[in-house]
Amino acid sequence: MEEVEELLNRLKTTLAHSYLTAKNNEEVLLNKLQGLVTNIKWSPVDAADLFDVLLKRFESTTTDRSHLLSWMLNVLHCIEINYITPSWRCQHGKTLIELVRDRTVTDEDLKKCLADDTEKQLDKILEEIRHQKLNQIDKKLLDDVRDIVSSVDKDLTSHNNGSQQSGLKKDLLRLCQAAEKTHFRPRLTQMVSWCIMALSKTGQLIEVGTGEGKSCIVAMFAAFRAMRGEKVDIMSSSSVLAERDLDEWRNFYKVLKISVSCNTNKQDKDSKECYKCQVVYGTVEEFAGDWLRHHFHRMDIFGERTFQCAIVDEVDSLMLDKGLHVVYISSDMPALQHLNPLLALIWSTVNKYTKIGTKTTVGQTYPFPHVVLEKMKGKDVDEFSILQMAEDTGLLAKGSVNDLKRNPSLLTEKTESVTADQLAKFFETVERRFPSCQFSLHCLNNDGAIEELNKGPQKETAERQRVPLLLINGGFCQYMYSDENSIQRAVQAEIEHALHFTPCQLSQDTFSCYVPGFLSEMVKFKLKVWIENALYAQTMRMDHEYIIERHGVVPVDYSCTGVVENNMKWTDGLHQFLEMKHGCKLSDMTAITNYMSNVGLLQKYGNQIFGISGTLGQQTETETLQKIYEGIKTCRIPSFKRRKLFEVEGVIVGDEKEWIEKICNVVTTKTNPTPYRAQRAVLVICETINRAKDLYHALGDKVRHKTLYISNNMNNTAIFAKKLEAGEVIIATNIAGRGTDLQVSDQVKRDGGLFVVQTFLPKNARVEAQAFGRTARQGSPGSAQLIICPSHLSKLLKLLALIGKHQSLLENIFNDMLAHQHFVVQFRLYKKHHSNELSKSLALKVLTKTSDLGIKTLKDARNDSVAQTLASYLECDFPKIKKKEELFSQYLNTLDKVYKSSNKPADSDLSALNEFWGMWLLTSFSENDSMMDLKNKLNEDLKTARDKLSKRQSPSSNLHHYTAFGNELREKRQLAESIEMYTKAIQEDHCWAAIAYYNRAFASLTQQDRHQDPNCIDQAREDLLNALKSVELYCEQIEVTRRYSTQVRDLHSDSVNRFDRHMKARQEVLLCFKGNITEAMKKVDRARDLGGNVKVEESLVYFLVPLMHFLPLAVLSIESLTTIRSRDPLKLLQLISHPSCDILNELRCLQSLGLTHVYTLDTLFSLGGFLSKIIRPIRRALFRWRSLRT
Repeated sequence: MEEVEELLNRLKTTLAHSYLTAKNNEEVLLNKLQGLVTNIKWSPVDAADLFDVLLKRFESTTTDRSHLLSWMLNVLHCIEINYITPSWRCQHGKTLIELVRDRTVTDEDLKKCLADDTEKQLDKILEEIRHQKLNQIDKKLLDDVRDIVSSVDKDLTSHNNGSQQSGLKKDLLRLCQAAEKTHFRPRLTQMVSWCIMALSKTGQLIEVGTGEGKSCIVAMFAAFRAMRGEKVDIMSSSSVLAERDLDEWRNFYKVLKISVSCNTNKQDKDSKECYKCQVVYGTVEEFAGDWLRHHFHRMDIFGERTFQCAIVDEVDSLMLDKGLHVVYISSDMPALQHLNPLLALIWSTVNKYTKIGTKTTVGQTYPFPHVVLEKMKGKDVDEFSILQMAEDTGLLAKGSVNDLKRNPSLLTEKTESVTADQLAKFFETVERRFPSCQFSLHCLNNDGAIEELNKGPQKETAERQRVPLLLINGGFCQYMYSDENSIQRAVQAEIEHALHFTPCQLSQDTFSCYVPGFLSEMVKFKLKVWIENALYAQTMRMDHEYIIERHGVVPVDYSCTGVVENNMKWTDGLHQFLEMKHGCKLSDMTAITNYMSNVGLLQKYGNQIFGISGTLGQQTETETLQKIYEGIKTCRIPSFKRRKLFEVEGVIVGDEKEWIEKICNVVTTKTNPTPYRAQRAVLVICETINRAKDLYHALGDKVRHKTLYISNNMNNTAIFAKKLEAGEVIIATNIAGRGTDLQVSDQVKRDGGLFVVQTFLPKNARVEAQAFGRTARQGSPGSAQLIICPSHLSKLLKLLALIGKHQSLLENIFNDMLAHQHFVVQFRLYKKHHSNELSKSLALKVLTKTSDLGIKTLKDARNDSVAQTLASYLECDFPKIKKKEELFSQYLNTLDKVYKSSNKPADSDLSALNEFWGMWLLTSFSENDSMMDLKNKLNEDLKTARDKLSKRQSPSSNLHHYTAFGNELREKRQLAESIEMYTKAIQEDHCWAAIAYYNRAFASLTQQDRHQDPNCIDQAREDLLNALKSVELYCEQIEVTRRYSTQVRDLHSDSVNRFDRHMKARQEVLLCFKGNITEAMKKVDRARDLGGNVKVEESLVYFLVPLMHFLPLAVLSIESLTTIRSRDPLKLLQLISHPSCDILNELRCLQSLGLTHVYTLDTLFSLGGFLSKIIRPIRRALFRWRSLRT
């Protein structure tokens, strides 16, 4: 394919250089004429007729042809920016060609006619609605709309108070009067939109063009439903838009005496007040989160509010693109921090696998004896037998084996001079001696390409499978893999070798990874997924799929909205792998115990979902929405003025360099004046943040006034504070698409409006339309163009792009070249009076040009892909999320029973049950199982779990549950029972029972406070010693986590990153814990030695570390008072993630594992105890002596 592409590019360059890249004015004229055909859909005949009448008009006014070209360019530019079609008619009913022929119409009058932007009349609007193919509006409804709107419009025009009106006419008049009082008089299209929704008995989705005043329609319809006594929820795609719309329309609601609020950035008490209002603005995430707080955490957020009416802004985005997005409230699952060393092991292991070329991956490097032994497992062969064979064949020097037996570490030195060719001969010897061992041997040649060393015919059977190896100088080998599955299997085998489940015998291997046994089922079930995500994390790029903020790794919705999603985290280890990749603070994995999808939330409104968007999409997308949401209908509302968007024909460039050059050329061309227009403003929309940055730097000094708009975490107020002036450029991501209102100056509007450059093929037609919707708004002119680089596309789309591009080139390059040249020459002759005729047929021949098939082919393939994705969405994704939500609903019913059986269930019981449910979902849910089977299984398992909890047993055999049970009993001063629970925790898994041992020791000492018998003292000391050993394991596994994660980085690097600081803080807290245990042991030893007792002093866990560790936090808190008061979610998130908070966060982590309190001891001296201490061994000796005598 590359060779064909290169050949065609050469052909294009050779034949077309002089004409296709020329920048003279005749070329510009020809491009503008061709633009009528390709971009405004004039037929070649109509365009040739227009060219002819323009020439005749010019000839009728002057004989001086010197300014013919500039005059014609001026007229054609005016036609272009006002998007004048052949069927367009002015107010007097004339077409463009008829106006041009009319000599009574001056050039200025002609331009004014073309720029006319009067609002459409009601009949025109309704006629356009009637003829829209996808509109589901019947004649009767449209007649009712006409009757209501025409009547109200008359009353508004005549300032009639409407006292004679009733029903919807009265309601609409009242709403319009309120809107006019506080904002403006609603347009006819807005009133029509309101009527269609108000007349609909079931849900209605309305497509209202960008810039057509959606927020007004939303406010009017919400007020209408509130006036009927209903509660209305208005859902926006972001908190910024929700707060903006509420602020903008607050006075409107006030005039109507309707209570209104916004649910964003609210504390629990404020949220309860918010939901008492008739109308609530907010985001889907906040509505879903508050529902979970109400039903899962029993916080009574909603009060008496029910789901009565939902109005969804940007409905296509929230219902389709983000329909399966899940909101959940994070639950404390401290046990999952035990998985951090395993995740670090996975990350380290996958990074040992590197790609060579495009198809081959090699694993880590092994000495050749290791590889041979692996292949010969089960045979009576050891490492020294292999080494002896190497010595016998001359691969190793004589005497090497004896040296290696004495000192195995000499192997690298002994094989230092071994070449890949010598190693290949040795493997051939192995194959001859052991026929079942077969290898496919390769090496890297001088060009870095893989070369096969044993190409001869080899028979491969199930018993004699050839192992692909890459041989390296120095006696080393690497396994070779040609597909993803074989890599995953190899990685999994390595991980399982280093992974151990406790309780077990702990080894001295500093790279061993230990995970509590109660997590074994989860690990076995999820290990493959975690490995897949680790491999995927390697391919993910910063400033593409995610960015790095002060609070860590943050996903970016780059393909749809460009929004930086601060409150989102990827699941199944992906987020943690990215944190290790960039040395960020390591977050613990979570198991989701509560959730609500966008689809699930919206379906709670039944058939009372109303939505508005600038882009409902194509038929496939609207049909998908109708299959998911009951009784919903769609309607497209025409723009209130004729839309003047001129789409310049899209371009597919050759490579990345040409892509950057092309975009820079387009931007500089538009921001520089020409003979027929002044400078324009430009918006460049990029797919990713890093490409936006690349283009920003590439433009350099070519554009003086340019701005980056790439993150909602930045202060972007300056971008929207003023209108864009001529020559200004914004380089942005999709964040500048949906919901963004960029204002341009009047001068920019006069010269063609904002020019939008879409630098990639959007995910779907809706995202594309949203980007192009930033221009040509409210009847103003605007232009847009797609510029696509094939290397940014998937393999299939890249191939289609190249085929379409070169097919168009071959069809046009020979046919058009001569006509193109001939037209330019003839026009120049005509202009210089060397010719008296410029034939219409010549123009027709030039204008009969095939459009670029590449862009069309790409869009068709993209749309087919969207259809397939939506089909999969309906068949697979949607049923899966509905199953999970039904199961969650069943779990909520179980929680109801728990709360009814006890006025206030114990926190430990709720925590254990929630954790059991979350783990059940991870390990027992299968989308292939029927809903009935899943419900039955969950019902039985939850019944078993509740039975266990009633007997104070952990439903998932989690030792930390027993520690929590013990703590609750200790708080009630039931010390004997608490000791029993701590003992159960120790029996469950003594390896990780540090806190249980610690708590048991002090519970025992407290039970016999100041009067401990010797056995109690001895047992406490033993428990403290075991606690110390267990804390050592915690510390060792933190070191394992650190060691594995840093293996990927430069081990000799002295730089300390956020990950290192976090690990250090975690170790610091554990060291303080060890210090506390050690000090307690000293006091116990002293009491035992002196025959005394101990006094137990109890403190909260936060007193475990010296106060000096909290000084940075205190300073930070004082400095951040403004941030804390602001309740800004992003700033608060960054504050909590600050390194100064690490110690506090780690103490909370220990607290969640069961270390709620720490203890100090005072030794109490007792003379009786001291004498008893001396007499006791004498008595034992006497007793033994008497026993021997008898």
